[in-house]
Amino acid sequence: MKRLIASMIIAVLLGLSSMAAAGDRKVIIGFKKVAGVTEERKKQKFYRSGGQIKRTHKIINAISGLLPENEIEKLKRDPDVAYVEPDVVIGVSEPELTLPPLTQEYTDSWGVTRIGGNAAVAAGITGAGIKVAVLDSGIDYSHPDLIDNYKGGYNFVYENDDPYDDGYISHGTHIAGIIGARNNGTGVVGVAPEVSLYAVKVLGGMVMGDLSDILAGIEWAISNNMNVINLSIGSLQDSPSFKEACDRARQAGIIVVAASGNANSALVDFPAAYDSVIAVSATNIDDTRAVFSNYGPEVDLTAPGVDIKSTLRGGGYGTMRGTSQATAHVSGAAAILLAKAIADGNTGSNIAEEVRTRLLATAQDLGDPGLDPYFGFGIVDLAKALTPPPPSTYHYKIIRNSGPPKAQQLKVPLKPGAYSVEIKYTGSIELRIAVMDGNGLKYIGIDRTKYRKKAKAKHAAPMVTFEVALGDSGSLLFLPSGKPGSAADITITAIDP
Repeated sequence: MKRLIASMIIAVLLGLSSMAAAGDRKVIIGFKKVAGVTEERKKQKFYRSGGQIKRTHKIINAISGLLPENEIEKLKRDPDVAYVEPDVVIGVSEPELTLPPLTQEYTDSWGVTRIGGNAAVAAGITGAGIKVAVLDSGIDYSHPDLIDNYKGGYNFVYENDDPYDDGYISHGTHIAGIIGARNNGTGVVGVAPEVSLYAVKVLGGMVMGDLSDILAGIEWAISNNMNVINLSIGSLQDSPSFKEACDRARQAGIIVVAASGNANSALVDFPAAYDSVIAVSATNIDDTRAVFSNYGPEVDLTAPGVDIKSTLRGGGYGTMRGTSQATAHVSGAAAILLAKAIADGNTGSNIAEEVRTRLLATAQDLGDPGLDPYFGFGIVDLAKALTPPPPSTYHYKIIRNSGPPKAQQLKVPLKPGAYSVEIKYTGSIELRIAVMDGNGLKYIGIDRTKYRKKAKAKHAAPMVTFEVALGDSGSLLFLPSGKPGSAADITITAIDP
């Protein structure tokens, strides 16, 4: 029913906009990347068709504006034109808002705690230095829980530098608080309480906006080197320009996170359905799927989305529910992991992809084992994501003594997989080596003769290398013999851990 109402509103808004000029339609024209199609040539095609240009997009190869309806089909046949699509109105699925007393004391945000945000802060990781663009209805940048983290933005609805939240439900401000409300002892705490928040206002007071404004907002985020883009918005309509903008953002090293939608539908909203975007569904406090949450094979992660308390315009606080709120939790988590990676000295070009992979790989599995359409890979688990992965290389040393060899046996437990083993011998030690797994015990024969000869020629310790594979969890066994005082240094390295 809510989606039906939203669709009716969209239809009304589109109807009102068409009154500006009889027969005119709001469109986005995408152009092919071919030689000779200059910016001026693209504009002239628009003007000659009787169009009014609203915006020339800077990153995607498109122009948006008003075009007479009878010219649309002609432009679609133009060899320079890749597509002509409607500049649809996009909004948020209707959330439910509850206002508690403004004098309520500080309470913990259950969603932040559930995904391990408190563990991140306890470890000293707060999201500091990470830039998150909130593409929404704006942000109340004077809110006491947001003022210190607000760093700027832009208003694409009214084309000015004031992205203040004028949405009737404070949607953008609520999302911003989940991502990055300060840990200041009052109100609420965001997932990344020292993150840099940027308000990119692409939705108007009714929490709806033109696709062309959203595209411009994504382009702004790319041009201004944002690290994360939060898109707590959605549409049923696929769009080549929307997909291209999201793809370009990911290519620029930005983590893009979007809501799966609030219609309890098996169709995931766009842009969440695009491969370049992390699609987020919503859960209740007991980790069950929120009844409104859209689902489908495109869902990557889930996060808390019911009874979420956060900041509201005017300095207040309120609770909402929706995949919008779940999305904000994931954006905050991405900011935490990016900050951790940078703190660890990882400033490579693949940092965003590594963080994206870590979010998915460390999620706590819910529902059916593995990837499923309701929870994706599971609920975000920052505590696990911040825990260093087990080492892929293991070092051991055996020094032979006068005791029985079996008493000095080294047993190395290993997970299923392939391993490279390197042994450096000192003195006359000998090792009997075996692999033990679900298939039983199998000895590995090592001919040290050729390695001894090479080692003498190079005045180096003899060394043996070999590879071994375990089909199940098992162990490598090393049984030493030889003169007391002789030794072996053993290095085991996982191959493609």
